[in-house]
Amino acid sequence: MNRKLKLIVVLPILIFISACKIDFNGDLYTSDLIDVAENGSEFTLPMEINFQVSSCDEDLTSMHNTLSGYFIDYNFLKCGTGDDFMSYVTSRVQVPLTNDQDSFNKTNNSLVGYLSKKYDDDPNIYVYLILNTGLFSNLSDYVESETFSPLSLEESKFIVNLNNDLNEANINVYPSYVDSKPIVWATNYQLGKREKITISNSNVSSAHLQSNSWTPIFVFLM
Repeated sequence: MNRKLKLIVVLPILIFISACKIDFNGDLYTSDLIDVAENGSEFTLPMEINFQVSSCDEDLTSMHNTLSGYFIDYNFLKCGTGDDFMSYVTSRVQVPLTNDQDSFNKTNNSLVGYLSKKYDDDPNIYVYLILNTGLFSNLSDYVESETFSPLSLEESKFIVNLNNDLNEANINVYPSYVDSKPIVWATNYQLGKREKITISNSNVSSAHLQSNSWTPIFVFLM
């Protein structure tokens, strides 16, 4: 009888603390993408991250100290309940926008970043989300030590708010959700000045990012 009682009590606790994910929400501007791809400029851009925790009532000091080593200018904003009724810490960080993934990896100061790149004999600009695999491995080890489960990006949400600050922008978005609508083919969008679209990744692109350190978001047609 006691044994059964222990199983009933312990199992929910293990289930409660075993899950962990991290979501990302950032902004991009079309003029910045051109500047970086064509001139080699580099920027840091604001992004909000949501990191799942077991409870907002626990002492989160150690977690904040740890996460500050994986992002630029890490600033805690709040802790609250998400749409899935789980607890999430929301923090604001800065992430790099670069045209050189090797340089991004060597700098080694941000878990994720954006890559805006042109290729020889192709006038278009290709925009990717990129991952520092060394930092990801270290963060996953930390998460596993705290929750008994490694960090996975497959369930993570990567949201990009693309703002057009040019007269017009012509882009092809890879399969994802655009303004909450799913697209299964590369789809063209033409943006007028000050127009914006919100691109949210699919699970496939998240898995590709974790496995390959990059995943395509869209192509800026020039």
